[in-house]
Amino acid sequence: MSSEPPPPPPLPPSGAAPAAKPPSITSTTLATAALATAADGTTTTISSLGQDQLLDIFLRLPNLPDLVRAALTCRPWLGAVRSSPSFRRLFRAIHPAPLLGIFLKVDDDTAPSFAPLRRSDPVVTAALRRGDFFLTSLPLDDAWTVTDCRDGYILLWNTFWAVAVVNPMTWAVDVISFPDDVADGSLRDFAFLGFHLLTSDENPRSFRVVCLCADVSRVRAAVFSSETSDWAVHPWVEIGGDNSLKYGAGTLVDGSVYWPFYGEGRIIRINTATMDVSSLDLPSHTTIDYWQDDFMVGDTKDGELCIAHASDDFLLHVWIRSVGSDGIGIWARQNIVSCSAEIDRVTRGLEGQVRVVQVRSGCVYFSMTRMTLAGTQRTWFFYLSLETMEIELLIHGTFDDSAFPYHMAWPPCLIGDDGSTGHEVEASC
Repeated sequence: MSSEPPPPPPLPPSGAAPAAKPPSITSTTLATAALATAADGTTTTISSLGQDQLLDIFLRLPNLPDLVRAALTCRPWLGAVRSSPSFRRLFRAIHPAPLLGIFLKVDDDTAPSFAPLRRSDPVVTAALRRGDFFLTSLPLDDAWTVTDCRDGYILLWNTFWAVAVVNPMTWAVDVISFPDDVADGSLRDFAFLGFHLLTSDENPRSFRVVCLCADVSRVRAAVFSSETSDWAVHPWVEIGGDNSLKYGAGTLVDGSVYWPFYGEGRIIRINTATMDVSSLDLPSHTTIDYWQDDFMVGDTKDGELCIAHASDDFLLHVWIRSVGSDGIGIWARQNIVSCSAEIDRVTRGLEGQVRVVQVRSGCVYFSMTRMTLAGTQRTWFFYLSLETMEIELLIHGTFDDSAFPYHMAWPPCLIGDDGSTGHEVEASC
């Protein structure tokens, strides 16, 4: 055709900002565009487009659900998406996965509660209608507590020394017992520090569970692989000082767990593959109280390590880890964002304590809590994008400020691992 679409944009280099988002089209428009008229007056079908041109059109779809609907229109379109890892990486960079809701802790004796967001969105409605967001597929032998949530999976644990990996969209549940020897060789004050999920963009059915333990002066990791169905228990490693690592305070970033070492002004970095342990100093001359859990480690949209801290004057402070001119890692102050105006607007002037809950992929989730006259805790959850610096209220109510945002996962049916491209994979979406 004389009016051939341009080639797809190249992938951004590592560490660079993702390419600008192309003008959007809808899956309905794409599906109904069965005929196209060239400049010379001849008519051709859309199926005559080359794969590169088709994928460039797919990049202009507004979100992941529209891509799913478009790809399942016919075998060639599904095959184009399934056969191109580079397209999938670029689509993820341009179109973040939709936030469907938040898992909340109600109390210690019941299953977590799920609060859906943006109920007027048909994508959210459809996902909630077909998914197991009440977690009814979990065994009822004990209360379960959410400890991580990413890429469509929820990781929970209970006091019976077991963890559960749940995919609400597919109703898949894996209950995994802790390894019997995880506490072997421990000294006094043995404790579990936390549990984290490692997932794969190109194999959504594969996952690993990282279990971190500690005694008085050491840490160790045990890693479960869904591919081998077994645990690998690493040796104990000294971290120095009197262990003051707090349960649930760690954050998984790029395969390493970062844990605040309260009272010493540093962060412990534990590489879950090699169990190498290193230490990072916190930013100097900050308002962070080294003795309190008032900051969180996370990552930016480009995967850079960062720290977010909420001060008493409703300011969010953000630092990003970078490399100085001498080649040594430093913390560079990125932003100071005032949340007071938005908090005053949605709480009608009520005041409380602000705390950063999670920092992931350039999104800061923070809460404000206050005690009511009736003695119950009221919580507001907010979302801040480090890219747009816009603050949005997500949900509020009388519950704890332990929250785990749940994003829609990349459907396995769009990833080809066996060369198949037929509609027999549609049920896995």
